[in-house]
Amino acid sequence: MFDGRQVIDVTRSIISGMTVWPGDPGVAVDRTASIGEGSVANVTRINLGVHSGTHMDAPLHFIDGGKDIASIDLARLMGRVLVVSAQSDLIDEGLIKPYNLAGTQAVFFKTRASMRDEKTPFWEEYPAITLSCAEYLIQNGILTVGTDYFSIELSRDDSFPVHKMLLSHEVAIVENLDLKDVDAGIYDFICLPLKVEGSDGSPVRVLLIK
Repeated sequence: MFDGRQVIDVTRSIISGMTVWPGDPGVAVDRTASIGEGSVANVTRINLGVHSGTHMDAPLHFIDGGKDIASIDLARLMGRVLVVSAQSDLIDEGLIKPYNLAGTQAVFFKTRASMRDEKTPFWEEYPAITLSCAEYLIQNGILTVGTDYFSIELSRDDSFPVHKMLLSHEVAIVENLDLKDVDAGIYDFICLPLKVEGSDGSPVRVLLIK
């Protein structure tokens, strides 16, 4: 609880061998020192790519010379978020037009992808947002967009127009959220990346507050 309000963690756990985007580095979590083996403290090492698990894309991910993850304005990453339930794998602006986005900083899309666990094999076809949806979000002042799969982009589109559209407007992209226990509606949110200088992305911890 936070100030009498419910806090919901919508971050996926980081575990060894978890599924990653094809071609990305695998994830390993290793104990390098153990009290049980005579060390004075337990020490753990994590090896992973910055787009593992629940993560944020910085503009640098697709915009040459764009801001790195350490340069993102943190004020964009907390505030009010609208969680929208998407039944179709093609997420377009028609899904969010019925909502009044005034005063809302972020939109998170909950799809069938939230029912996966960390080791569910990679899907070649998955829910993704359209370019027109991205444009609509930008026009309505949305600063952060989140989905519950590894990418907001259609898997068959290798030109990545949605990423480029959002990131060129410095809209933060959060991917691989775990929204299975979250109802559609309005929440407060906090989404904080690691301060990694020069990085195009970072794992994030994302909390919803109801």
